[in-house]
Amino acid sequence: MISIVIPLYNKAHTIKRTLGSVLAQTFENFEVVIIDDGSTDNGIDVIEQFTSDERVKIIRQNNQGVSVARNEGVKNSKFDYVAFLDGDDEWLPEYLEHMHKAIEKYPDAGFICGAGKVTSGGKEYIRLAEKYKEQITLIDFFENPHVFVHTSATIVSKKIFNKTYGFPPGMKRNQDYALFFAVALLTETVYCGFPLSIYVGDVEGQATTKPFEEVMQHVIKRYNLVYETWLKQGKKNKNFIVFMKYELRHTFLFLINQNKYDVLTKFTLGLDKGIMNQFSSIEKHSIKNKGLKSVAKGIIYISKIRWRLRGFPRLQY
Repeated sequence: MISIVIPLYNKAHTIKRTLGSVLAQTFENFEVVIIDDGSTDNGIDVIEQFTSDERVKIIRQNNQGVSVARNEGVKNSKFDYVAFLDGDDEWLPEYLEHMHKAIEKYPDAGFICGAGKVTSGGKEYIRLAEKYKEQITLIDFFENPHVFVHTSATIVSKKIFNKTYGFPPGMKRNQDYALFFAVALLTETVYCGFPLSIYVGDVEGQATTKPFEEVMQHVIKRYNLVYETWLKQGKKNKNFIVFMKYELRHTFLFLINQNKYDVLTKFTLGLDKGIMNQFSSIEKHSIKNKGLKSVAKGIIYISKIRWRLRGFPRLQY
């Protein structure tokens, strides 16, 4: 019923725990497709010594990055729904059972997101939209994608996945957002308000946070790809534009506060012209002009207040 895709790259120290959480699921009708992305450690040996479960299959490829690995996993999956899980995250035993209930309740929806627990930077918190707590319900994903989605708490129908560009190869940041935002524009989204996935941060081998300038091209690509999908869908989801502008303003404010106007200019020039045309002329002019810093910040803060008045869910730390 559900194919589970796990990309593996040098996670010998975590994959036993991750895979163990899958094999301990109360819902048992699944397969596990592990894509070894050219690992140089003994992760595959750990798996083979840990289990001989016939539901687990391993596919090896030369190192091509996590996007290619995940796409290859979907390509080699046999079921109609694909669950994604990173090689250092885990699921509580009832995770698949609840997500399967969501599929059964809303069979026409091709996107299921679940709440989860986050442990990172010495902090622990629950990533949960409170107004949907302990519910399985349809939502508008663009109320706030950052509350609803995490790769290891997401299931996509293969039919919908195959209508997208998949996880964009070569992207070092935002490749998950690029796919999941596009998926949400193509199908209904179901939210499972039970925190049954666990994101584990601060793990050896995880990608570290890099300066914005180093990942900017990947962030720009994500915005442009998703915006193009929105256009192709006939501009149907109005909340997409509302959220996109809200999210972009976070970046504008971050760069303005650091006086990185050169970076901000390059960032806005890289975005599709249609994206920047969503902003007023006054706002576009003020964010690039250091002399109008107070004006730009005022516009951004006012827009943030307006967004929050909509009552959309926000992350609680």
